[in-house]
Amino acid sequence: MDPTARDREILDACLKGEAGGWDRFVRQYTRLVYSVAIRYRLPAEDADDVHQAVFLAAVSHLKELREVSRVAAWLITTTHRECWRIGRKRQRNLSVTEDFADLDEPSQSTAETAERLQAMREEMSFLSEKCRELIHALYSDGAGPSYRNIAARLGITVGSIGPSRMRCLSQLTEALRARGFEAPSDEKHEK
Repeated sequence: MDPTARDREILDACLKGEAGGWDRFVRQYTRLVYSVAIRYRLPAEDADDVHQAVFLAAVSHLKELREVSRVAAWLITTTHRECWRIGRKRQRNLSVTEDFADLDEPSQSTAETAERLQAMREEMSFLSEKCRELIHALYSDGAGPSYRNIAARLGITVGSIGPSRMRCLSQLTEALRARGFEAPSDEKHEK
C-alpha cells in the first residue's frame, strides 16, 4: 500500500473513532516524535513525557489535520514546542532540587544547612502522600531508578510520572519560596 494511502487510512480511522485507529496512529508516528525529542538530548523519561504530551495534543487537533501531508509537520512542530517546554520546566525544577540537594556547599554554614533541611522536611510533610512517595522514589536513590521501576513500586502508570513530578516539585518549590528560600538564579545553572 502507498504510504500516503496508509496514512490517510489511519487518519480516517482515528477521525471515525474506529477501534484500533488511535493505536495505529501512535505506532505510525512514534518514531517521528522520538526522533525530534532525541535531538534535544532529553533524558529518556522526559522524551517519554514529550511523546505522551504530543499525542494527547494530537487527539484534540486531529479534526483540524484532515490533510495527511500536514500531520507530520504538525507533529514535528508540536514536538519541538513540547521539548522546549519540558526542557525549561526541567531546568527550573533542577534548580530547586539542586539547591536543596547540594546542601554541603562550602559557602553554607552548618546552621544554614540544618535550617534548609528542616524546611524541606516540614514542607514535604504538607504534600500529599502520593507526592511524598514520588519525590522520595525519584530523588532519594542517587542512581536515579527507572520510571518503570518507580511505576511498578508505586502502582502508577509510567506516563503519569513526569506530569506528577512537575506538579509535586512545583508545589514544594512554591512552599519553600513562601518560607523565604529562593532557588539559585538561572545564571548559576547555565554556566
